[in-house]
Amino acid sequence: MRLVRPRDLLVTFEPDGMVLLRSTSRGAGARAPSWAVGVLSACGEPRSRQELVEAMGPAAGQAFDGLHAAGLLVPEDEAAATPVIFANYAGVDVHRAMLNDQVRLDAYWQGLKAVVRPGDVAIDAGSGTGVLAVMAALAGAARVYAIERTDMAQVISQVAADSGVGDRVIVVRGDVGTVELPEKARVMVTETFGHFAVAEGMMEDVQACVARNMVPSPVIVPGSFTLHLAPMPSSPPDLLGAFKVHDSGVDLRCLLGDARGRAHDRIVAPAEVGPTVDLCTVQMPCDTELEADFTLSEPCQALCAWFTLHMAPGVDLLTGPHDPATHWKQSLLPVALPAGPHHLSISRAPEDGRTIVIAIDGHEVRCR
Repeated sequence: MRLVRPRDLLVTFEPDGMVLLRSTSRGAGARAPSWAVGVLSACGEPRSRQELVEAMGPAAGQAFDGLHAAGLLVPEDEAAATPVIFANYAGVDVHRAMLNDQVRLDAYWQGLKAVVRPGDVAIDAGSGTGVLAVMAALAGAARVYAIERTDMAQVISQVAADSGVGDRVIVVRGDVGTVELPEKARVMVTETFGHFAVAEGMMEDVQACVARNMVPSPVIVPGSFTLHLAPMPSSPPDLLGAFKVHDSGVDLRCLLGDARGRAHDRIVAPAEVGPTVDLCTVQMPCDTELEADFTLSEPCQALCAWFTLHMAPGVDLLTGPHDPATHWKQSLLPVALPAGPHHLSISRAPEDGRTIVIAIDGHEVRCR
């Protein structure tokens, strides 16, 4: 068996010569001798136990076995998997905010009614509770394949039956990126959008599902999305203000560097932002990696980021500071910029495929 280390593996060296190893996305961790790092280093590409023993000696074989048992060496096709993150979607708590988001539900319902034709075959990619799959069936689809990886798949059939479309919603337990359906669909609905749209890292999985399971020129709800920024003339106190010397004497300034590299998500008041900048409009399906140039008419101490989902012609789901609140809120980016032209790029974080790195003129901010 050839194994590789997880992509988000973190190593912390301890004073006694041991190391702490952990993969947050896999929920795996272990304490090991520092020389085990050599085995992990060698397994940046798939290696077998025998290869390591021949190159590094018998102790490497023991480390190989222990790291595999701890979930810190895995088959290559599992290296980018994030089972803990997906497991978070298996309970009702994470879905409560989404199902209470009536702005979101109304926009998807209007979008589906606008594009679904009687007799259509449809896909709900990342179905969760099945609410969008059921909407597609209620809009007239003859069959809707509800693809869901987590245990939430067990409730979709009940939701469909209770909604009167149990005979038209087919639950498929599996990964959106790898499932192969018995027929081609014309319509896909998906709500695999995180903050700034592409966080959660599902765009490539949606691409693969479209390529494998949809007719030429398919209809996707949403069909595209637009990314927006707005300058914030002053840095909001809740963004970086906590990382200071407090009146009690507690000094938290050591966390300031990390905080500058992390987005903060909350509802932003219209008065906090300047003029909106439309970055780019992206057609679905798309890559996670995106680039855009933009110009600020005024300097800023931070940026507010959000998106618009274009569900169907004339039907948009708006998530900005001037719009009705959604569960996505907005993302505050601790980036100070002068007025003038700037360049933004988005990529997947190397340590966690569900997190994106937003780079603006070389300043990187992580957002999930």
